[in-house]
Amino acid sequence: MSPEKNDNARAESLANGFLSGRISRRDLFRRSAALGGGAIAATTLGSLLTACGPNDSAAAKSSAAPTGKPVTGGTLTAALTGNPSSMDPAAAGIYTSLQVIDNVFSKLIVFDDKGGFVGDLATSWKQNDPVTYTFDLVDNATFHNGEKFTADDVKYTFERIADPKTASSYASAYTSIKNIEVVSPTRVIFHLSEPFSPLLNNLAQNGEIVNRKAVESSDPTRKPVGTGPFSFVEWVQSDHITLKRNPAYFRAGQPYLDTIVFKFLAVDKSRVEALQSGQLDWADAVPLDELRSLKANHSYRYVTSARAGIPDFVAMNTSKAPFNNKALRQAVAAAIDRKQILDVAYFGAGEAGTMEVPSGSSWYGGTPPYAAGPDLDTARKKMAEAGLSKGLSITYLTLPQYPELQKTAVLVRDQLGKIGIDVKLQQTEVTVWFDRYAKGDYQMTSAYWSGTIDPDNFYSTQLATGSPNNSTKYSNPTVDGLIKKARAASSESERKSLYEQIRQIVWDDAPLVFVHYETINYLMRSGVFGSAINPSLELGFGHVWKQK
Repeated sequence: MSPEKNDNARAESLANGFLSGRISRRDLFRRSAALGGGAIAATTLGSLLTACGPNDSAAAKSSAAPTGKPVTGGTLTAALTGNPSSMDPAAAGIYTSLQVIDNVFSKLIVFDDKGGFVGDLATSWKQNDPVTYTFDLVDNATFHNGEKFTADDVKYTFERIADPKTASSYASAYTSIKNIEVVSPTRVIFHLSEPFSPLLNNLAQNGEIVNRKAVESSDPTRKPVGTGPFSFVEWVQSDHITLKRNPAYFRAGQPYLDTIVFKFLAVDKSRVEALQSGQLDWADAVPLDELRSLKANHSYRYVTSARAGIPDFVAMNTSKAPFNNKALRQAVAAAIDRKQILDVAYFGAGEAGTMEVPSGSSWYGGTPPYAAGPDLDTARKKMAEAGLSKGLSITYLTLPQYPELQKTAVLVRDQLGKIGIDVKLQQTEVTVWFDRYAKGDYQMTSAYWSGTIDPDNFYSTQLATGSPNNSTKYSNPTVDGLIKKARAASSESERKSLYEQIRQIVWDDAPLVFVHYETINYLMRSGVFGSAINPSLELGFGHVWKQK
């Protein structure tokens, strides 16, 4: 890592330590003195030092993080950008579901703010050999239904994900597991059929542990039961979900909050107004057109991270006309103006997207053929090659609940109009959109995927033949083979080279076109502390507390 990037990483880690209450205000200033000014200015630390500086106004001082231990108690009201689809971690595929699930369930391991692994339900783990992993487990965790957590729950969880009857969105992430051996209630061994480098990453990203009795005795899509810091209370459709503190949580002293109420507020303006009026304590998806003024307002606490975000792309259904025509897809890829999408739809926030990871990722690499676009001459030639020189009309599913994706759709409509593609926009609610997208009941749409830490999490789920999350219905045996080879490679340099090969093929086949890499922004009232953005985009409200 370069000295500049190392300073940036240290600055973000220092900021997160302060926000979570692990270090005091005094330590914040003392430790930041050792960092370069460029690193401070480019990270969350800069805004914290400004907000907590000794010459701040009274309003700024009142929003500074207090010293001492976090406060226990209180209700946090948080906003989701729409209705969740399911509370079953094996089936939930949209972000609004995962934001709730993150607080109900626990995993074997989770990511820290630098992308490293730390134990959750696992106290330690080791790789015995290329195909064997041993996990030692906590002995004091209890599910919300009173069942004691044991190694049997780990075995059941991943066997259930692999079962075709479950139709899990994450089955492809665990196809290398041959069997899981329960050695004792607190030790489990994963035996793989072949070497699989992304295993730990996948366990940390989507390995929520469930309980057999809870799953089989009630509806897991509506009544989630985990070992997490909060237990499920109710789900009032189209209005809210309520969680309450788990008094038997296995981490002593946590969570701090008594209750979390997730309100479903699809309109950006409604979330900001609710924050301003005090009806909300926390929100994400901050309106980008108001981001600058909200960041400067000391009534709020703002958090972001350049290392954690979401790739946004335009997806095309390759299984049927008209987008089963490769030349047409290439024409779309050549005609899209990413710079305009960045500037107009995202107000310059984030970066123009060209692949599944951001430019700051160690996995970034390769040269997209259309990254410098739009190239309308090439696009028109491809239209002629597709036999569509006279143009065509297509339908584009849009998501008005996500203004940036909605604006992207409008811009893409105008951009494709220049090469003879007449785009009709069809608005859908997020759960309807997800259902149609998953089933392949669309022609073109704006889509996104969760933060990609390891490229396998994108390619094996989004583009591998037959994957439940492969909503473009793309299939290329060469890509499938390279995905499999990259999974088995033990060297990161070899894996990086393989992913660059995969990208070249995907860019040429163009089942989807990357258009933007979206940074995540959290906004909370000044009395809310501990909310930080991690690489897997989990909310982790077990660490959050409210000032009384």
